Amino acid sequence: MAKRPSQPRPRTFVFRGGTRVAGTVLACDASNGGDLLFLSNALGDLGGGEPRPRARSPRAQILVTAETLALLGPEGDRLRPRALTIGYGRPFGLGTLRLELLSSGVLPGAAALFCEDGERRILYAGIARLGSPAHGALPAAMRAAHALCIDATFGHPRFRFVARTEATANVLAFAAEAREAGRQAVVLATALGPAQDLALALAARGWKLRGHRTVVEAAAAYKRAGVEAASIARFSGKLARDEVLLWPATERASGQVKRLVGARTAWVSGWAADAEAVAQLGVDLAIPYSHCPDFEALLTYVAATGAREIAVKNGFAEDFAAALRDKGADAYVLGPPRQIDLFGAGG
Repeated sequence: MAKRPSQPRPRTFVFRGGTRVAGTVLACDASNGGDLLFLSNALGDLGGGEPRPRARSPRAQILVTAETLALLGPEGDRLRPRALTIGYGRPFGLGTLRLELLSSGVLPGAAALFCEDGERRILYAGIARLGSPAHGALPAAMRAAHALCIDATFGHPRFRFVARTEATANVLAFAAEAREAGRQAVVLATALGPAQDLALALAARGWKLRGHRTVVEAAAAYKRAGVEAASIARFSGKLARDEVLLWPATERASGQVKRLVGARTAWVSGWAADAEAVAQLGVDLAIPYSHCPDFEALLTYVAATGAREIAVKNGFAEDFAAALRDKGADAYVLGPPRQIDLFGAGG
């Protein structure tokens, strides 16, 4: 009798308007879907630069930390009436599910969602990393899981990042050298995350700071979330000798910046590890640093969970899933095809 081909095991994670946990009411960093929508951080699902999906489902409850709501600003205010704000490490029940939020280490209030459903142990990590956390974030907590979903914005081996201490030291030296040369210093960095890390280091050395509207608003959002932030004034078109301009790379071609004739520019981003992206942007100094994990950090996080089923999303998902399959994991790409934004929120 011919042997029947084995049926593939059902996937724990599926994509419908965002990530869904199959067989449950949970949707993660999604625009719609289940009765409970989990928002992992203020950047949300798309660490590669696209806007965070808006929670359009009018009746769904939003599972989120209070800090993430604060960082979201007006959108957080809009979601607040439907928000279920739970702190880290406080398990709660939802039907047959046991849920717990864990720090993911990438932003203030950023969280991973751990779910136990009978014998299934499921971890939706989103953007997460172990080791030294971003400013204002707690170190990532970990739970062993059977199935994991993780963001792979930088899931290619060429992405190797420096530590925050090295990144800030390089920026401080860059600013000092620009001043000595009689030049203005412009630092391109993501408003949430790297720009705030760098602002504190620069302010501590006596630099005055000016920034793009989004950078100024992000500093105010950090303070609302109870996190220390440097004072950053809105850029008015001129820089004094003792001032540094913090600006998003997405606005590199802005007329305001172009009018700074002879200014020197440093780019602090995970994408600064990509030679093609650096050449395309055209900067004087590229510093590969991000609040997101690089390739090795992704592998470390996955290994720590012990998961054998791994859903990979965003950025270099195909490359990272292939690397995991080479290690014997059941890894698959989740989500629709998308373009990679080299200068976006994945910083």
